[in-house]
Amino acid sequence: MAVFLGFLFIILGLIAAIRPYSVWYLQLGWKFKDAEPSDLALRRERFAGFILVMVGVILLVSSCSGSGGSADGWPARFKDKLSADRVLEINIGMTRPVTLTQEETNAVIEMIQAAELSPFEPGNAYGASNTGEILFKDHTRVKLLFFGTSGGIELHPEQSEKKYVIMSENLIKWYRAHHFDDL
Repeated sequence: MAVFLGFLFIILGLIAAIRPYSVWYLQLGWKFKDAEPSDLALRRERFAGFILVMVGVILLVSSCSGSGGSADGWPARFKDKLSADRVLEINIGMTRPVTLTQEETNAVIEMIQAAELSPFEPGNAYGASNTGEILFKDHTRVKLLFFGTSGGIELHPEQSEKKYVIMSENLIKWYRAHHFDDL
C-alpha cells in the first residue's frame, strides 16, 4: 500500500509542481467565471506539489527498506543465517530448558530450512504448550512457541513485527518423538 501511495503522491505532486494553474483550476477556478489565480495561489500549488513529491519519495524509500514481515525478506535472511553455521544453540523447555545436542540442532536446522515459513497475525493473546529459543553467535535470538496461537510451531523474531508458523510435519513429529512436551 505504501508503494502505491508513494507513486500516487509523486505523480500528483509533479502535476501540481509543473502545472499549478491546472491544479488551481480543478480546485477553485471552475467555480468562477473568468477567474484567474494570483501569483501567490500558483506558488502555493507549486509548493504543495514539491511537498507531495517528497512525501511520495519517503514512502517509496521506507517501503523498500521495510522492517518486518515477509515482504522485507525476514524468512530468507533467517534461513541464510541458519545455513551459515551461525547458530550457537537451540533451547527447548519452559521451566527446565534443555539445550539440544549438536546433532539435534543440525536436524532441527535442516527441518526449518526445508519448511515454508508462513506469516500470521497472533492477535493479542499468547499461549503455548512449550517454548524455546534459537540463539545465534551474534547474540540475536528468535523465540520458539510450540502449539501456540497458530496451533503449530511458531517463530517470534525480535526484529520483525510478524510471527511465522514453521510449516513442517517432520519438525512436529521430531518434537513429539523427543518428549519435549514433558518439560
